[in-house]
Order: sequence, then structure tokens, then C-alpha cells
Amino acid sequence: MRPNRYSRRTVAKLAGTTTVAALLAGCPDNNDDVDDEPDDDVDDEPDVDVEDPEELADEEEWQEVDEFYFEGRIEAWTGVEPEFIEGLDNPTLLLFEDQEYDFTWINEDGANHNIAMWDQEEDGDVVDDFATEIMGDEGEEQTLESVEPTDEMTHYVCEVHPTTQIGPLEVRSE
Repeated sequence: MRPNRYSRRTVAKLAGTTTVAALLAGCPDNNDDVDDEPDDDVDDEPDVDVEDPEELADEEEWQEVDEFYFEGRIEAWTGVEPEFIEGLDNPTLLLFEDQEYDFTWINEDGANHNIAMWDQEEDGDVVDDFATEIMGDEGEEQTLESVEPTDEMTHYVCEVHPTTQIGPLEVRSE
């Protein structure tokens, strides 16, 4: 009688290894079976330069705006209204002197946020006390009202997340 060359433990290891190898053999690597054709069901994002607000809307459309609405999350300010900034992260906003604006936002992630008008040239100083209190309740809305733009206003920003929630302002005189 020949001695058993494989123990139960060895057989179990081999069976497990064979199963894993069989499963992996059915999975393509990063280069196999890749569909290079675009998916017809996916909407392409508009190819716009959010640093140039006139690519989003013409100057006349910007002059009709008096309120901006954003979703606030750590990653960015995402535009909701006006329609031409909808879905854009930290879009450049075109503002006009002698006009007043409201900046309304909803807390989408429950993290602490606020909104402020900054002078980036002066190391992120808040301009004319245009800043809201910090709040952290998901779903809560807040509005910074009656913002009168000046040349010193270069960015709208969350002071808690100034590297990700920051968008440029372009202020023009009418």
C-alpha cells in the first residue's frame, strides 16, 4: 500500500488556489476587452473654460443675475443656479459693480462650511465683512445677502476648505 502523498490540508489549499485562478482567468486585465467607443447613454460635459464666464453666458445674461445658488461640499461649490452654471464646480462668476447679489448654498455633506468674499491678493482677507457663519448641518441652507461687488473681491470661498471650495470672481463696472 502506497502512503498518501497529499494531506487533506494540501488538497484544500490546491482546490482553493485552483478556484481563485479559475475566477481570475475570467477577468480581463486593464487592456483586454476594453471598449474604446463612447457610451451613447453618457452625457458629455460641456467643454468650457470656467475661468472665462463669457463661455458660459453672454454679458447680458450675467447682468440679469442677482442670485447664485450652490451645493456646498468639501470637494467644491457646485453651481445650481443660474442655469448656465448648473453642475459646474467652482465656476468663475461675472459680477457688476452697482448691483447687489445674494449667494445661497445648501450643505450637501454635513461638514462645516461657510461662504465668504475674499481678496486673494491680500492673502485671503474677507472683503467688507461679506462672510457667513460656519455651519455643519446637512440640508441646511444659508444666504450671504446684498453683496455689493468691488475690485477687491477676487474669489468666493469656504473658509474651512479654501483649497477646494474656491471660485474666481470677475468684477466689471457697468
